[in-house]
Amino acid sequence: MSTLSTPESAPEETQLEAFTHTLCGELLRGPDPFVIVTCDATLSFRLGDFARRHPDRVLDVGVAEATAVAAAFGLWRGGLKVVVAGFAAFLSLRALEPIRSLVALHGADVTFLAGMTGLSAGRDGVQHHATEDAALLRAVPGIEVMAPSDAADARALAAYCATRPGPRWVRLVRRPVHLDGRPAADARSWTPTRWLTPPPPGGHVLLCAHGALSEQAQQSALLLTRHHGIPAAALHVGRLSPIPPELAATLRGFPVVLAVEDQCSPGGLAAALDEALTADPAGGARPHLVRCDLGALPGSGDYPDLLRATGLTAEQLADRAATAVHDMKDNSSSGGSA
Repeated sequence: MSTLSTPESAPEETQLEAFTHTLCGELLRGPDPFVIVTCDATLSFRLGDFARRHPDRVLDVGVAEATAVAAAFGLWRGGLKVVVAGFAAFLSLRALEPIRSLVALHGADVTFLAGMTGLSAGRDGVQHHATEDAALLRAVPGIEVMAPSDAADARALAAYCATRPGPRWVRLVRRPVHLDGRPAADARSWTPTRWLTPPPPGGHVLLCAHGALSEQAQQSALLLTRHHGIPAAALHVGRLSPIPPELAATLRGFPVVLAVEDQCSPGGLAAALDEALTADPAGGARPHLVRCDLGALPGSGDYPDLLRATGLTAEQLADRAATAVHDMKDNSSSGGSA
């Protein structure tokens, strides 16, 4: 007796897959000769099929991040556009000096694909969490520090990177990112900042997120508006360095701003927002900035549980924002300053 099996649905595209597949296609169509150097990460970055079809385009140097960066610099000096793919935790810590001394200081056309950022490595082990890379790379002059939000944004960012010289650091997660209200057309140009919810008139709270946590920021803004009665919006800040010039004016439109990131403070998104406000020549009312980042590493575990343990779920963020708004109102009514 035979049984009919129901075919399983195709796995959902991850942010990382959308980026790497688009980048490879764009580079193949482009005019520049290129090579991809990986740190024992060809399969982790879903580049196995590309490597089989184009073996001359992929060089895997193994678990040797500093060697990968040195090789990338030499390949660039030889006339190639270079992409380096590796786990963000190891690439940022083991290879920071050659990234600075070779790539950044020489303005090399190298794009780093920094995978499994933040807590997204989940159960791979706490050593795989990349919770300092944004701060470290922001401190290196001359490198763009970037991240997409969802898969559609990843495709747009990949097209941007394929046609512009580096150096840049692109932060990626090997997970799907779910955003509501995605425009139908995915073939849009990438921009350093993008609204995740429509900005409400007279909004009280702005949740700013970088990369994959745009999902939690968007959900939290919707919770605040619909269930807490607090007009809120969410903004994806896709580039931390250099700071988008339009960012300060956007921030000053809200009394309370949350910086949502799975990075250890200081130096990441919250620092970038603070720097944007400090450097703003227009001045004006400065929002109350609430840091929603990592006070301590939670260890290994399933990604949703790690977010909950660090206070980064949509519900927890909404509660923090509501508390900040109420505290500001209490201070105002009592004559204090926010």
